[in-house]
Amino acid sequence: MKYSPIILILSLSLSPLMGMGDEHHDHSSTTTVSSKTIHATGTVKSIATNHESLRIFHDPIVELKWPSMNMQFEVIDHDLTHPLEVGDRVNFEFIQKDGKNIIVKMAK
Repeated sequence: MKYSPIILILSLSLSPLMGMGDEHHDHSSTTTVSSKTIHATGTVKSIATNHESLRIFHDPIVELKWPSMNMQFEVIDHDLTHPLEVGDRVNFEFIQKDGKNIIVKMAK
């Protein structure tokens, strides 16, 4: 599923992005915020009841010099999380905006 840049911008500006739980890894202080899409893979560990975020144990992300770890990701489109279950392996793409890691594309 592809999104036009206008829909992506409108969705980012209009949708509230809420956290999930107290545990959160914040890479914003060690990594430059990027507007480009970053590709990653991982395993779904939890999905927010409101489907606005999920926790993924991601594989190393060499591009950002991140090791494998469990971390929270927001989602641009809540429908991305509906077909998922805890334990699913996923390929996903995310952007970094305002200190948040926001998934824009995901597939099992």
